[in-house]
Amino acid sequence: MKKQPLEDELLEDSHIFLHPVRYRIMELLAEQPMHINAISTSMRMERRLVSYHLGTLEDKGFVTSKYEISETGKSRGKALRMSTASDKMAEVKAKLKKEL
Repeated sequence: MKKQPLEDELLEDSHIFLHPVRYRIMELLAEQPMHINAISTSMRMERRLVSYHLGTLEDKGFVTSKYEISETGKSRGKALRMSTASDKMAEVKAKLKKEL
């Protein structure tokens, strides 16, 4: 597979997090890891819409996720997929500042 030039990759990466829903998800995850229900409740958005954008962010490396066992509330004892922001957003912002 042919590697993209840096400019194309930077443009694609910056386009990913410029969407308002994805940017807000990144802001929430920068504060703390969250599961999808907490994200959708916090954003007052449908879970499926959040799931779509969360999947895009994870596919592009902006978010990582892993399953954890809940120890609180109604979900106690259940496996929840916790999402965490990666460092990629900060890296993309730094590259953009350098290029601009």
